[in-house]
Amino acid sequence: MDRELMVLPIFAMVCLTFIVGVSMRLKREQVVKKGFNWRYYKTFEGEKPPRDALQADQHFVNLFEVPVLFYTACLTVMILDSLTEFIFILAWIYVLGRVLHAHISLTHNRLLWRSRVFVGSGLVLFSMWILITYQAVS
Repeated sequence: MDRELMVLPIFAMVCLTFIVGVSMRLKREQVVKKGFNWRYYKTFEGEKPPRDALQADQHFVNLFEVPVLFYTACLTVMILDSLTEFIFILAWIYVLGRVLHAHISLTHNRLLWRSRVFVGSGLVLFSMWILITYQAVS
């Protein structure tokens, strides 16, 4: 497979990050319009914002944690020119898992569902890394 195809799942994750970022911004604006002290967002000290705004904030930060390992995996595949159909499919499964995780987190936020999707996407990512490492050393 053409290694440049890995840009597609990377771009999808970037789009998800921007969408969650816009959602976060809109939720912050809503709570400030309803009277929440805007100064909280300057220092992140004091009374916490309402749950919806706080969930969006936390989810946005979350997209700069474990997904960094996804970006690194994709770039490693591209550098090593070791893209296989299976790794490509795993990359898209990971992206879909993160989209589902974002949806759950930003809507009903059911912990059991959210945690299962999070663990599932983490296992997919770990599988990607096992395959990448195996291909690199063999």
